[in-house]
Parts: sequence; C-alpha cells; structure tokens
Amino acid sequence: MAAADGRSSDNRARGDCGGGRIHRLEIENFKSYKGMQTIGPFFDFTAIIGPNGAGKSNLMDAISFVLGVRSAHLRGAQLKDLIYALDDRDKEAKGRRASVRLVYRQPNQVELHFTRTITGAGGSEYRIDGRLVTWDEYNAKLRSLGILVKARNFLVFQGDVESIASKNPKELTALLEQISGSDELRREYDELEEQKARAEENSALVYQEKRTIVMERKQKKAQKEEAEKHLRLQQDLKLLKTEHSLWQLYTIEKDIEKMEAELAEDRESLQQVQEENQSAENELTAKKKEQSAFLKKMTLCEKSIAKKKLELDKKQPELLKLKEQISRLKSKIKSCKKEIDKKKDDNKKHLEEMRRLQSALVDVTKAIEELNEQGQDKSGKLQLADDQLQEYHRIKEDAGMKTAKLRDEKEVIDKKLNADVEAKKNLEENMQQLRSREDEISSQETELQTRLDKILHSIPKHENELTHLREEHTRIAKERQSSGSRYQTLKQRVDEIDTQLRELKADKHESERDARLKETVGSLKRLFPGVHGRMHELCRPSQKKYNLAVTVAMGKFMDAVVVEDENTGKECIKTWFSRCRLGDEVCWDSGCLGHHDQKISKTELGRENGWGGKAKKLQLLPLVLA
Repeated sequence: MAAADGRSSDNRARGDCGGGRIHRLEIENFKSYKGMQTIGPFFDFTAIIGPNGAGKSNLMDAISFVLGVRSAHLRGAQLKDLIYALDDRDKEAKGRRASVRLVYRQPNQVELHFTRTITGAGGSEYRIDGRLVTWDEYNAKLRSLGILVKARNFLVFQGDVESIASKNPKELTALLEQISGSDELRREYDELEEQKARAEENSALVYQEKRTIVMERKQKKAQKEEAEKHLRLQQDLKLLKTEHSLWQLYTIEKDIEKMEAELAEDRESLQQVQEENQSAENELTAKKKEQSAFLKKMTLCEKSIAKKKLELDKKQPELLKLKEQISRLKSKIKSCKKEIDKKKDDNKKHLEEMRRLQSALVDVTKAIEELNEQGQDKSGKLQLADDQLQEYHRIKEDAGMKTAKLRDEKEVIDKKLNADVEAKKNLEENMQQLRSREDEISSQETELQTRLDKILHSIPKHENELTHLREEHTRIAKERQSSGSRYQTLKQRVDEIDTQLRELKADKHESERDARLKETVGSLKRLFPGVHGRMHELCRPSQKKYNLAVTVAMGKFMDAVVVEDENTGKECIKTWFSRCRLGDEVCWDSGCLGHHDQKISKTELGRENGWGGKAKKLQLLPLVLA
C-alpha cells in the first residue's frame, strides 16, 4: 500500500510540472526514523517493501508531512507525537525536534528543497532551499508545482479508493471540484452568475419595452389607417344607404314570401309527424298490452314452477324417509329370514328327534303291550321278578318324561314359528305397502319432473318472445323519441320562421318608416335652413367599438331631428302635420338634451291647422334644438 502511495505521488508530481519528481528524502527523528536518515534516490517506479513495523507507512507519512498535510491525517493527535521517542522518558524530554526535507528535482535537473520542521514548542517551520518562509509562501510554491495540499491530490491514502468508490455523484462532483481547485472560485462564480442574471433581466426588460413601443407604433399606424379608411367609407356609405334601403325592402318581401312557403311546408310536415307519432303511440300501447299479457303468463308459469318445486321439495323428505324405512324393513326381513331359517333347522332337528323318540316310544310301547299280552296270557304261569318289574316301570317313566319334554319343546317351537311366520307376513305386507307408496311417489315425481321439464322447455320460448317484445318496445320507443325530436325540431323551426317573419315584417315597417322619415327630413332641410339633420347622422363615434355606448347614451333621441331654434322646430312640426296628417303628438327638447320636454297638444295643432279640434292621431316627431 505504501509502495502504491509513493508511486502515485511521484507520478502526479512529474505529471504536473512536466517531468519533475521526488529525488530523495532526508528524515531526522521523524516517527520511527532515529537521527538523520536519507532515503533515495527514487526512480520512475519505486516500491517500498518490508515486514510489518519496518516503517513503510511512516515513509508515506513523512512525504505527507513535508508536503503540508495536517497531523490528524498522519496518525497523530499533535505534532509532538510525530517526533521519534524510544520510551516515555524521551517523550518527556524538552527541546526535541524533528524535520523532513524533500528534494524535488525539476525537469532542468535543478533541485528544490522543501523542509518542514517540528519545533520544541510543538509548532511547524517551513523552509524552501533553507530559507524560512510562511505557510502561505510554502503552499503557493507547492501549488505552482501542481501539489494542492487541501485537496491532497498528490497521494492516494489508505482507504481512499474504497471511499471514492462509495461516494454518490454529488460527492464525487464536490471531490473533483476540490481536487481541481474550482471550489475556491465558487464565490466569484456565484457573484458573476448573479451579475449575469441581472444583466439578462435588464436586457429582457429593455427588449420588452422595445416590443411594446413597436407594438404601440403599429397600433397607432393601424388606427391612423383605420381613421382614414373610415372617412372614405363614410362618403361611400352615404351613397349606398339609399340603394341599400331599396334592396332591403325587396329582399324582405322575397324572404317573407319564401318563409311563408316554408312555413306552410313545415306545418304540413308537422301534421304528418303528429299523425305518425299518434300511430306510433297506438302501436306502442298495443305492444305494451301484449307485453303485459306475456309478462303475466310468464309470471304464472314461474309461480307454477315454484309451486311444483316446493311440492317436490316437500315430498323429498317423505320419500327419503320411506326409502330409509324400506331399507330398515329389508334389513329386518333379511334378519328375520335368517332367524326363520335357523328356527326351521332347529325345528327340523327337533322333529327328527321327536320322530326318533316317537319311534322308540312306539317300539317300547309295542314291547310293553306284547309283554302285557304275554303277561296276561301267562299271568298264572309266569311272574316277573321284582327287579324286572321295577326296571319296567322305570323305563316307562323315563319314556313318558322324555316324550313330555319333547312335546313341550315342540309346542314352544311351534308357537315361536307361528309368531315368526306372522311377523314375516306383517313385514311383507308393510314392505308391499311401502313399495306401493314408493311407486306412487316415484310416479308423482316423474309426473312433476315431466311437467317441470315441459315448463323449463317453454321458458326459452317465452324469454325469446319477451326479448322480441322488449326489442319491439325499444324500437317503438326510439321511433317515438325520434318522431318527438323531429316534432320538436319542426316546431322549433316553425317558431324560428315565425320569429324571423315577424322580424322581417318589423324591419320592413321600420325601413318604410325610416325611408319616409328620411324623405321628410330632407324636405324640411330644403324648406328650412335651420334644420341640420337627424341625431345619428350628426353624432358618430370616432371608433366602431364605441357604437354601442353612443347608442345607449342617445336612447330615444337616435332619430331626433336637430334644428337651430324653437321657432324652426314649431314650423317644422306644422309643416309635418300639414303634409303628412299623421302622428299622435310632437315633443322636443328646448336647448339641448337633458332639458324638459315641451309638448304641443293635438287640439292646439288642430286649431292652428284648421282641423277644428277634431281628434286625430299624430306621429311622434322628436326635435332637438341646436
């Protein structure tokens, strides 16, 4: 590791100064080196090898020490810890010193000596070629050779490779900035960046002001062109208004005729749609009735299915119960048959025994009878001995006892056999009844299953019919909706045409009125020099965007006739009534807009015009005094 560190520092020094390198080290009382020790010369590639404790790492610490690395990075708490000491007494001795001199050979073969000394007070002295210098001068000289003490770019310390490999991108960037020395320029860079931002902001403001001025210039130029164009168009407008009024009247009449024809067609279409709609509603009602009938029928079928299922479910436990009873009875009958067979075998054995005993009894009886006959025949001749007579009676009693016991057993067996036969007969009858019940239930189940299958088979048909009815209902509903939409569209169209017709009639009436009024004002202007014209002809806004505001401000005075004085106004009114004989009453403003209205009643005008005070309707003619 020390060898790798030495090689890295040597190569870095040579690379930064164009071929310079460390030539040798002169170490005095530094760490494990006692006295003056000269290590070197170093070559382009030098490896330091040796056992543990030989001083390899201390050599690297010496290079780091003379290049200005702090004691914390040299495995020592303070500089005094770096002075050679054999034992504790040497450590406590005063006036101890240590130094390391690095001989750096430049490309021109000139040697440069860097010396760092630990004083007795525990401080550091820095010398260049034997001359005492400050740390700043010392560091500046090292920096000129490309050795950055703060960045420690001249040595690869133990653990640095692993540390760099574990750094994240941000930490690696900070390390590169530290090694390259760019972090010292951060403050200057930030200040220049801020100045650049301010300059860009000022430039943007100036550019924005320039754009604003250019836009205002274009706008003023456009306004000038628009004003000139407006003046030209005003002259053209005066020439076109009369022609436009005539064309408008002609167009309105044509539009009225066209819309009346369209209105008639739309009314016919509306009538047809209403009839179609009524037909669709009738068809929809019929389909709804059919759907209701099918739904009712389907509901009844579903209820019947549910009822049959319920009956089947109710019968199911009884059927299971009967099956269990049949199973138990079969088992019981089987056991009874076994018992009967056993009893039959026993009875057969007893019968054989009884037959044997009866046969023996018959033989004995015959023998006794023969003996009795012989005894009767020879009663006088032969007398049985006492022992023979006793044997006879004994045999007779034994035969009677044995036959009586067998008869009793036979009676018991016969009774039990009769009881078993009767039980078998009862069981067979119960079995027959259960089988009949089972057959009946199976028949009912088959019948119910058949009916259920029939109903289930008919369900898809009814569902298809229901689906068809629903589709038909949906189609009719859509047709009805479409007819309704068409009806609403035609109705809206008729309303729009009626509205347009009314508007066209109103426009026609207004155009005719405007034409008459314009003609009258022209006549008044020819008759009376004090008549200036109508208000909207004399007062026009300089820009089109003010048209609405001016119209609202003028209000009812838009068509007012401006005259020079009150007398001129009265003369105009008299002339108007004498020529037109129209109107209800006449009012004018005395002086200017905003003064009180003065009215001339129709009675006074009639009296002045020779109407004799008769009630006549007069057309409104507002006059404004100039």
